[in-house]
Amino acid sequence: MWQSVLIQRALPLTLSWLLLVAASIALDYILHASHLAWIGRYLGIAGTALLVFSFGYSARKKKIVRNGTLKLFLRLHCNAGWLGTLMVLVHSGIHFNALLPWAATACMMAVTASGHVGQYLVRKLREEVKMKKKEAGIENSEDEEAEGTCYWDSITLKALEKWRTVHMPIVSVLLGLCMLHILSVIFFQNWR
Repeated sequence: MWQSVLIQRALPLTLSWLLLVAASIALDYILHASHLAWIGRYLGIAGTALLVFSFGYSARKKKIVRNGTLKLFLRLHCNAGWLGTLMVLVHSGIHFNALLPWAATACMMAVTASGHVGQYLVRKLREEVKMKKKEAGIENSEDEEAEGTCYWDSITLKALEKWRTVHMPIVSVLLGLCMLHILSVIFFQNWR
């Protein structure tokens, strides 16, 4: 089991996601300790801009944008998404004063987690499982005993291949929640 892709790939990605949370808490603490908490409000705007910028990958994939390699756009999507999420997490801070921003933040974290799965795991795991099966001589085998040697890898891969069915609807919900949050801020803004 220690050689399974679940331990070797999923665990490091879980730690990466937790590192994002820890980094946002640390940055929020530093801003509060330095009496610069007001910066968090503007980090929300910058983070949202980066998250919108990350949609360039989808535009490139659907050939709305024709210049640039898909690999470059994927890298930009991942980096802008990670940094934008960090900024929005610092923006949301540890404040329990409104339900809508917290729902949007929770949704954003689910999108980030499912994005980690899609980016890092599925493609690499598919290749690793295929290679392990080839090494074990069970590429196209129907032998259940031989298949048992890669059981955990196959189960993990089958579960993670469904990531897009989770990622895309959550992105849609996130967009709706963000728009509601932005509109409510504009509506309830103190305009004096």
